[in-house]
Amino acid sequence: MSRKRNSFNLEYFSGYVVHWLCIIVFVLLTMSAFVFTRYFSKDYQEEIPHNRFDFLSLPIALLIGMLLLISVKRILKEEARRERNLRLLLIIVLGWSLIFGTVWVLLARSEPVSEQIMVVTSAQRFLEGNYGRLEYGKYLFYYPFQLGLAAWEELVFRIFGANNVTAFQLLNAMGATGSIGIGYCIVRQLFQERKTAVYYLLLSGICFPLFIYSAYVYGDVMSILLSMLGIWQFLRYVKKGKKSSLIFLTAGIAGAAILRNNSLIVLIAICLVLAVQMLGRRRWQYGICILILLAGVAGSKQILNRYYEQRAGMKLNDGMPYVLWIAMGMQEGEKEAGWYNGYSIYIYQDVCKYDGLAAAAIGRAEIRSRANELLLNPAYGLDFCWRKFTSQWNEPTYGCFIMTYASAELGGDDKTGIRERSSAGDKLYTGAFHTCLRGFMDAYQLLIYAAVLFLLIRKRKDKEPLEFYILLIGVLGGVLFHMMWEAKSRYVLPYFVMMLPMAAGGLYQMQEMIQGRGMKDEAAKAGR
Repeated sequence: MSRKRNSFNLEYFSGYVVHWLCIIVFVLLTMSAFVFTRYFSKDYQEEIPHNRFDFLSLPIALLIGMLLLISVKRILKEEARRERNLRLLLIIVLGWSLIFGTVWVLLARSEPVSEQIMVVTSAQRFLEGNYGRLEYGKYLFYYPFQLGLAAWEELVFRIFGANNVTAFQLLNAMGATGSIGIGYCIVRQLFQERKTAVYYLLLSGICFPLFIYSAYVYGDVMSILLSMLGIWQFLRYVKKGKKSSLIFLTAGIAGAAILRNNSLIVLIAICLVLAVQMLGRRRWQYGICILILLAGVAGSKQILNRYYEQRAGMKLNDGMPYVLWIAMGMQEGEKEAGWYNGYSIYIYQDVCKYDGLAAAAIGRAEIRSRANELLLNPAYGLDFCWRKFTSQWNEPTYGCFIMTYASAELGGDDKTGIRERSSAGDKLYTGAFHTCLRGFMDAYQLLIYAAVLFLLIRKRKDKEPLEFYILLIGVLGGVLFHMMWEAKSRYVLPYFVMMLPMAAGGLYQMQEMIQGRGMKDEAAKAGR
């Protein structure tokens, strides 16, 4: 009997720790979003996250919340039609997401630049049998982890045409829509109330950063889709014992990790929950699940690498040591604390002449030096961490405008086939519509953070199973990882999407509290 109690306590204690860590994080997020905001200049010349005080976000967030409350009441007004209305709303939101993303892609005509164009042209060269980018000193020699994204783009170009970047963007629009649909399935797994599902769909329907990133020629949107798929299948496996879910779970996380290495945070979150439940519930099959999951993710990477090594007739380089990104993430820069400053390239290329071991040693020494500096100067250390934290998590567009702003010059671009942006498309980035959308995103961000915080406060005494926190464990992992790694607000978007189901639960709790207070007031008046 005592052994059972101890086993249960292990899971409960883990959930308790996660719960209060999340409360601390979301207090910081909510308070910072209430007081000020981070933003990029409208001239799109430099990716510098400026800072300004902004108290307008609160009244707008309250207005959005009130409109959502009214909408939920109307949608679920008739008891007999609630499930029907919910399914109809799902279709409407999915359709809206696909239409908005498609229209944005066609009007924005965003051109891949910087990292995007390097991967795009690598994929195009693969189609021609040219593997020069894998050779010494070339792009994929530095960054072999981009090979998965290049493989995905090669497949898209092979099907739709070597210069058809628009097809890739339209697939992103479909991926964003799929993410919302899978998020809906996650909500139905985590929460019993239909109102929570309605709140989720309404919140997802106004998640404009996700839609706008459809135009970004990179792996962000598709990796979000696959990560959400993995989380959904994990919940089906744990809650319903669906063994077939293990296949889709492994495929989803492996695919997400191939497209974006940062998706490994979701893998770690799932494995940690499975490990705790394996020990706490004495379900040793969860250990086998962890092994299958790890083998599937690692194996898929190895299969991909061996495939391209065979095609290219050369061995892939190990690439730039990851420790250099951590070292750079602890430095000041022209943009902001921890943002890209060229350190990693300088050490790997110029100082160490592509010697990975030597570069890693220098990176570790830099980390120790900066850690000592931050610890010996606690006021500066706190200021550095705060600036790095808010520059990523307090920028409400998550870089969706500045990362997709580039467009082709008059006459188009021979490499991508993208035409010059029209005047209507230009207004998406510079006009009044753009200004309103940015302001809306600022208030929307505050609403999401506050709603998650409210859910955590309301459930502080509830003993939820550990899998209930899977999305927030992913968010916690994102906070910790990106406090160490190179900073960028774009990196936060996947975790923001993961917050939406929990924010929906928070809005439901707010509604219940408001209605409960109203019922108490009516009862008090009747008693008089």
